[in-house]
Amino acid sequence: MGKERLEVSPSLEDYLEAVLEIADEGGARTTDVAERLGVSKASVNQAMGILADHGLVERERYGPVFLTENGMALAQAVQRRHQTIKAFLVMVLGVEEEIAEKDACQIEHVVSKDTMNRIIEFMERRKDA
Repeated sequence: MGKERLEVSPSLEDYLEAVLEIADEGGARTTDVAERLGVSKASVNQAMGILADHGLVERERYGPVFLTENGMALAQAVQRRHQTIKAFLVMVLGVEEEIAEKDACQIEHVVSKDTMNRIIEFMERRKDA
C-alpha cells in the first residue's frame, strides 16, 4: 500500500495542531481546544469526530482527545510549517511577531510543498551560517 497523503482541510489541521500543543499524558480537553482556537465546544466535537473517522485522533465520549500515530505525524508537520514560516517572517523579513504569528497560521495551509521545502532549506542554511 503506497503512502498517500490524507487531505485534511486547513481548519482540521488547526485542530490537530491545537491538540498537539495542549495535550499532556491525559490528552487534550475539548474545552481547552475550543478556548485555544476561539471556537465553540460543539465545533471542536464535530471536528474531533471527523478526525477520529480519519484515524487521526482517538477519543471517548466526554473524554479527552489523543492523537494517533498518524495524527501526531500530521500535527507535527503542520506545526513545523507554522514555526518555520513564522521564523522566516520575523527573522528575514522583520515582520512583528504578533503579525507573523497570524500570517504564518494562514500561510502554512496554502504554501506549496516545494516552496515550503525551500523556506526550510533557507532557514537551515541561515542557522548554520
